[in-house]
Amino acid sequence: MEESTGTASRKTVYLSLHENFVRENIAYTDRATGEERTFNQVRLPAGTIVDGVDVGGYEFSPLFVNPSKYRGEHWRDIPLIADRELWLRKSVLDEEGNPVLGADGRPERDLVKVMPEQVKDALIAARRAYVERMREADGLGGRAEAARAAAGAARTAPPARGTQTR
Repeated sequence: MEESTGTASRKTVYLSLHENFVRENIAYTDRATGEERTFNQVRLPAGTIVDGVDVGGYEFSPLFVNPSKYRGEHWRDIPLIADRELWLRKSVLDEEGNPVLGADGRPERDLVKVMPEQVKDALIAARRAYVERMREADGLGGRAEAARAAAGAARTAPPARGTQTR
């Protein structure tokens, strides 16, 4: 018979995002104690679709943000507990782009509750769609072909007459 503890049975989902979508160590003063604290904030990229809803631009505040182990120095890994809902928030704006104020005078916020695995899958799908759009627009494929052709021509072309090779 296996004994499971609360922390051992929890799985972790890692979201990998470029540093442009992550703000780390934002300082604030705690109103109750007056001490300086920090928090992290993540904004999801445009085109991130969860259950048919585009959650691009929605934000959440993870407890931890780590440098990515596999993607390089400009990427961040965000560990999230797999069985805990992720609350995504976004300010409600009017037609002119101004925040809509509620009855209490505070800006209204739209709230979407999702599971971390759904966000991870949506980010993967959004990245694949982005790469496909770039390829279709001949952005990456055409430039890469032109660079290969230019590099090959430079290697095979003899030096111009009258130029120094040393």
